[in-house]
Amino acid sequence: MNQPQYFRGGRQFPSILVLLLSVIAASTSCQSDVLEPPRLATQTASVISTPTVTPTLIFSEAPTPTADSDRDEPSTAEEDNSFNPSITIWINETSDSHEQVLQEMTDTFSEESGIQAEVLLVTPQLLPELVQTAVLSGTLPDLILHPIEFSVGWEEEGILNSEAASAALDLLGRDTFDPAALDILSTGSNHEAVAALPSDGWQQMIVYRSDWFQEQGLEPPDSFERLLLAAETIFQPEGIISGLVVPTDASLATTQQVFEYLATANGCSLVDEQGRVELLHPACLEALEYYRILVNEFSPIGFQTDTSALNAYLSGRTGLIISSPSVLPVLAGLEAGSVPNCPACSTPDYLAKNSGFITRLDGIGDFSEIANFSEIMALGITSSADRQLATKFVEYWFNEGYLPWLSVDPERKVPLRWGTNEDPTLFLDAWGELALRPGSPGIEEIYGTALVEQLQDGIARSSRWGFQDGQGVLMTRIYEELLLAPLLQEMLSGYFTSSQTIVEMYKAVVDTIPDYAFPIEIVPTATPE
Repeated sequence: MNQPQYFRGGRQFPSILVLLLSVIAASTSCQSDVLEPPRLATQTASVISTPTVTPTLIFSEAPTPTADSDRDEPSTAEEDNSFNPSITIWINETSDSHEQVLQEMTDTFSEESGIQAEVLLVTPQLLPELVQTAVLSGTLPDLILHPIEFSVGWEEEGILNSEAASAALDLLGRDTFDPAALDILSTGSNHEAVAALPSDGWQQMIVYRSDWFQEQGLEPPDSFERLLLAAETIFQPEGIISGLVVPTDASLATTQQVFEYLATANGCSLVDEQGRVELLHPACLEALEYYRILVNEFSPIGFQTDTSALNAYLSGRTGLIISSPSVLPVLAGLEAGSVPNCPACSTPDYLAKNSGFITRLDGIGDFSEIANFSEIMALGITSSADRQLATKFVEYWFNEGYLPWLSVDPERKVPLRWGTNEDPTLFLDAWGELALRPGSPGIEEIYGTALVEQLQDGIARSSRWGFQDGQGVLMTRIYEELLLAPLLQEMLSGYFTSSQTIVEMYKAVVDTIPDYAFPIEIVPTATPE
């Protein structure tokens, strides 16, 4: 890992489905007799680390005010500092385009407010570690843009200031934000305070080759049954075509997110409102066994990443991936470094015209329920911030700076501040027309109104684990440590069966909860030879 540096400036579906259902039934019926799997694999698993991006510091200096000409005495150093207040903001983005727009935004903010602004661009994988290091060293920034997995937990740890965030929210107008997003970020006994302010987000998508589906007579993969049938039909080992490719690397949050998406669609809850861990429920084992068969039977050998999944789709080596909307400009041929090169790709936008997108998925069995998965970014004011200065930046971010921010990679930034008091849908209406890439049309023109509405609909009402049950703190711990991703990787590598893995997941989650108030529901037995 780079050290941080700082800069300025062919099988038949029925047989597989019957096998899946029979294995699930057998596993579920024998769940109380599950063997305790070996711990060594979990403790010593070696994963391929994804390269991280060096944090970059953007520096905008406020204009120096002119000294009062009537003053006879020279100003002191302390008085001079009062003329140049400053704030620091950490942003979990690292691309050149983000750096450019943030430089422009901070320059404008500093010029208009007289507040010097520094922005540190941090790769998302490094953000939790850097925040914890800053807590220990007393060097927290004033504001942090971060995923909601961390919001409530960081507020409880005293890293984020919910009082300051709530005051800023009231200043902007609560009614101008997506109310469901505010509910997710709510904290305190009356749930009226928020840990941070919801900025933007995206919904996870099942992306599929609609031309292949039409040729094969397949239905859109909006259920476990249809997804499995499609993966099996597309799978051609002799032609090196995978049925489906998803991230499976243990170092990636997306590995955990893909399984969470499938689990919630099958009615599997991580925890209930009382704090009882629910992973031993039959719906969870069903989802895990489905995931294991789907990946191990129809995906490439070896650990996969979001990049390898996208490359397989672009080259025609798979017809199914699960991804964020970040693939949309790539499929339209708008990314110079990632041009579609599938055999049928006669034009750069061929895949944009011949792909379908699913956000809502239904599971299998008695407990399934249609679910979607979303990721939301929130802007939090830290406990060490100057509240007045931080609030001024929050006002700027959600007003003058908001559309410039949303315009960089807009495909994964559905606005969660819908508009202003004067124009309640200003930002929501503008989002679909923002150019996917400089000089290009927007999502609506390229993909149509239906996809714009699909990506917006229910983005903050997704079936995420924990949040709706008031367990945001637990989700912070799980995503800070990527608790489940290594276990998923180990299962796919053959270390554990799905029955053993679900027990390991249960134990790992219980171990993160201080003074767990419920009986441990597993009875350890001898490890199999």
